[in-house]
Amino acid sequence: MTVIFLLAAVATLVWRAGEERIQALETPELRPAPEVFEEPVSASERAEIQRIGSFERPESVPAYEILEEEPTGRDGARSARLLVDTRSRSEEDFTLITQDLKARYDDYDLVSVEFTDTSVVLDYNGGAVIVNTPIGSRRAGFIFAPPNEGYYVNAVQR
Repeated sequence: MTVIFLLAAVATLVWRAGEERIQALETPELRPAPEVFEEPVSASERAEIQRIGSFERPESVPAYEILEEEPTGRDGARSARLLVDTRSRSEEDFTLITQDLKARYDDYDLVSVEFTDTSVVLDYNGGAVIVNTPIGSRRAGFIFAPPNEGYYVNAVQR
């Protein structure tokens, strides 16, 4: 009984397919891939087009020294990692230093900062991520939107 039912179902499908006309496949519209063949734009030209946050230096900045600057750019993004020596420990002071660094490194897409104090012991006291362009924002992992001012600062709580 099951075999008869299956044969009837297959026969019905074949019969219905025979009533309809076979249509030829339509060839899709071809167009070039977007932005693939455009000239590459330098990081400084990109920064002039879209910049994130303010690039003004604060009036007073706590004393600091850049101990190490390591370029970390790849895939067309200009970025660096900085090791900054300062006796400051507060997030407010780190924010002022970050604003000053944002102005100094305004032609970079992304800058990451580690704060330390070498007068006592070489120790991690906090850090900052400076984002100057949308490319830097994506590279830093800010998927939905960059930080409001273009930087994120965090001090270690002791």
